[in-house]
Amino acid sequence: MMKQVVARLSGIAIACTISLAAQAAVAQSEAQLKIPAGELIPALKSLATQLDIELVYQPEQLRNMRTDGVQGNYSAQQATAILLKGTPLEVRTDVSGAMVIAPAIKQPSARTAQPALSRIRLAQVSTPPASSAAAENPASSPQLEEIVVTGTLIRGLEQPTGSNLVSVSEEQIQATGVSSAVELLNRTVTQLPSFNSLPSGTADFGTATTRIGLRGIGTTTGTAAGQSATLVLFNGHRIVPVGILSTDPDPNLIPSDLLAGVEVMPDGGSATYGSDAIGGVVNFITRKRFDGVQFHGQQGMAEDYNETNGSLTGGTSWDRGSAVLSLAYTNHDALFGKDRDYATSDFTAHGGQDFRSTTCEFGTFTVNGQLYTGASSAPASARPKCDPTDYTSIYPSEKRYTAFGYIEQELSDTLKFSMDAFYSARETKIYTDTASIPVSMTITNANPAFRPVAGETSQTVAFNYVRAIGPFRTSKQDFDEYQFSPRLDWRLSDDWNVRADFIYGRSDATNRDRRGLNGAAINANNVNPYDPALTDPSLLATLVDNEFYNQGVNTLTSGQLVANGSLFTLPGGDVQIGVGSELRRQELKATTFQGAIDSFAGVREFPVHRTVTAGFAELQVPIVGHPNAMTGVQSLDFNVALRYDDYSDFGGTTNPRFGLDYKPFDDLRLRANYQTSFVAPSLADSGNKVDTRLQLATLAPNVYRAFIAGAGVNLKPQEAKTFSFGADWTPEQIDGLSVSTTYWRTRIDNLVSQALSAFGGSAAASATPYNVCGSGFQTLVPSSSGPCSLDFLTSLQDIFVRIDNAAAPGVRTLSDLFAPGVTISAVIDARRNNFGSAKLEGIDSNVSYGHDVGNGRIVGEVGGTYNLKRDISSLAGGVFIDYLSGGAVQAAPRYNVFASISASSGPFNGRLTVSHNAGVDIPLARAVAINQTHIESFTVADLFLSATLGDITVLKDTALEFAVTNLLDEEPPYSGAQPNAQASGGFENGGTLGRMFRLGLRTKF
Repeated sequence: MMKQVVARLSGIAIACTISLAAQAAVAQSEAQLKIPAGELIPALKSLATQLDIELVYQPEQLRNMRTDGVQGNYSAQQATAILLKGTPLEVRTDVSGAMVIAPAIKQPSARTAQPALSRIRLAQVSTPPASSAAAENPASSPQLEEIVVTGTLIRGLEQPTGSNLVSVSEEQIQATGVSSAVELLNRTVTQLPSFNSLPSGTADFGTATTRIGLRGIGTTTGTAAGQSATLVLFNGHRIVPVGILSTDPDPNLIPSDLLAGVEVMPDGGSATYGSDAIGGVVNFITRKRFDGVQFHGQQGMAEDYNETNGSLTGGTSWDRGSAVLSLAYTNHDALFGKDRDYATSDFTAHGGQDFRSTTCEFGTFTVNGQLYTGASSAPASARPKCDPTDYTSIYPSEKRYTAFGYIEQELSDTLKFSMDAFYSARETKIYTDTASIPVSMTITNANPAFRPVAGETSQTVAFNYVRAIGPFRTSKQDFDEYQFSPRLDWRLSDDWNVRADFIYGRSDATNRDRRGLNGAAINANNVNPYDPALTDPSLLATLVDNEFYNQGVNTLTSGQLVANGSLFTLPGGDVQIGVGSELRRQELKATTFQGAIDSFAGVREFPVHRTVTAGFAELQVPIVGHPNAMTGVQSLDFNVALRYDDYSDFGGTTNPRFGLDYKPFDDLRLRANYQTSFVAPSLADSGNKVDTRLQLATLAPNVYRAFIAGAGVNLKPQEAKTFSFGADWTPEQIDGLSVSTTYWRTRIDNLVSQALSAFGGSAAASATPYNVCGSGFQTLVPSSSGPCSLDFLTSLQDIFVRIDNAAAPGVRTLSDLFAPGVTISAVIDARRNNFGSAKLEGIDSNVSYGHDVGNGRIVGEVGGTYNLKRDISSLAGGVFIDYLSGGAVQAAPRYNVFASISASSGPFNGRLTVSHNAGVDIPLARAVAINQTHIESFTVADLFLSATLGDITVLKDTALEFAVTNLLDEEPPYSGAQPNAQASGGFENGGTLGRMFRLGLRTKF
């Protein structure tokens, strides 16, 4: 292969001396061009193809650089200069007539004679041109920064050795037409099982953000941990977590317009980054160089739903630096159950049960076997029906403001300063149907509103407060967060670099849960149960003057020092090493109270913190490389990484990683890796008592089961072992084809979960092993008067902060549990703990093919994950449950797959994406209960179109966008499960806003 290249270069060099005049003419002639923003090397290839010119460049100097693209009539010289704008590169023409891309020269200097360079359509020069003064004297010009990709400490690698790195380019981001980071990932990353889900979390007390779970790890593995098992990075560093009972970073604080790319490494990453990386790493990379001002606005419209997104980005670059500032705004309505047919409690149309409430806005009561309506005290033939999902939000409303800034400046030829910073303010409102708060009260003739119908002196009336206080209760959440991350890069020599990073971030999450009512305000003598709207207004005002207030303030302070460079040279190339250390402090201060709104009576605070110190190293060994390549072995690289983390709360953990890359041919890469990884128990999981509670479940009238739920104590990290091998093939014979496949296997131990979720959501299954009225995983000794006695529960009150009586409104104190006629079936310790294990196994695959057609290009792609195994044991050494074959209450799909086709021609671009979730089987016990054995699959198609007006009008750098989400208006699959804590009710295995149209405008000036 190398001999062929040399022979070709020699022949072309001779031809170049004959055609200098023709080359100069081509370079100066103008042509209509359209090259989108994105990676620099593909953009230059496109330019060379469109203009039939020859360019010479060093791949090492251009790798990982980006361009804003070029559109309009330009000569080759002009177009190349535009593509290079904002980079430390320039284009020059040497004596052979070739256009050479090289580091810009800061000031004139004497040049030595230049030997002729070979002239080909696009030459990837592996050594610096001898003609470049910058190449001869690196200190005379700005040096190109060698990017360190996600998952490794070694500079210059295209991807971590032994692992697959999924890269989403800026062109792909713009081609999706999405407005949020999570929605982007769901459209482009096959390893995410959250296809076809609503693009936001519930933003409630327990879940403040949308969790990212690569391969479903940490989201569908029976865990109830307070953080994800996928590490989310922002320009290569951590993001301050946000939340109260969960402490995850919020990926949606990064507007999609701000992104220059996303890198996803599905394998674990603890050997490089430490905690939170069992499932892998997602790194959002923002724009760092931008010249001009760009506005992008979108308006989305669906039935009973609207959303608005807008961003304004400005930037400038200068000789030794650049600055970017971006402001973004998003606002969307709430979507109520009544707005979508699939959100209901009445499943009779599917052969299921009718779970609608019979306790409705007018009271009903029975006398002598006859039902009466409180509206008129007239006999009624049947109980009324009201659906508590009607005014409950299946998608909360949200308003968000975001600001992002980035600046970099070369302080000298060897020292560069950079910093990124962000601020985000988010307000979310969750709506709960008042009909979900039923009331049953026995009144007597002592009540002024009492209306006897047959001489009786008492009645038991069932009613709700819809007419008195409105159809829904509104709970508000506010999330404010900011972070700044300065960095220094110091080039010690041509081979060695040192960088120092610092992070400080703070988030403030406030939750005002107003679903509950002040039940003490109403009693059997002052309420009008027939028509609650006729109750004394002052009493109703006291009734709604109630909130469960919670606040979580998270802070992240971190410093990291990393050095990397070459140790020595082997026949295959330079042996490189990266070493570093990190010091990190995390804090969470949780605050809670329950009572009158804004009273803060009896407020309690629970501060927790931890310190983490770490040391890490990585070694890259090129056993076979370009210098000693041979037939059948073009390259062979070995990589080993090791990291030790010491936590102030639970101790130390060591995690190694071994990776191997083998290229039998230039276009085929075989890879394998083995590593261990971990997820430290979040501060919300361990020691944070803000939501440790006695939670009640009503089994029958006056029969209750009690759960002690919330944070655990003395938790250990979740630990994993991951092995994967795969292949990446880009055949030289088929230009534009790329094939990638990976087999992976992960074993997770010490899963952090609750007793309920550890058993697949079954309360019955967890009753016996964790019944603390006798024995349990915690040592709780029954009192002398017997298990489940009042004095026994009273002795446990220091464990729980409050009584959660949502399912038992009549119980407000421990004494109420021991009133005459009340039975407690069990008291279960359901606090989070290290319960069991998970065995996960699957195959990731992706195939893409792009082909130039006329003046455009068509790209097709299909990819997905097929799960071979998802077995989870709720106890260490216990029986594993098959989550793929209907063994668990919440089963997981066997596979997820998506396909897309993109096309561009002149000013027009389009993309059609189809994503599919496989159906899931239902466990037999649950299937009998709900008369359903299978949850169907779910397939959604999305369309995006854009037109660049600069090609067809005078509006240069302006594009119109049109998108349709859920093109065929598919509804998520039916589920007959009754709405409860473990099942949504009405639908499952997906979620959607319905068919939504988006109109957008993007312009730069």
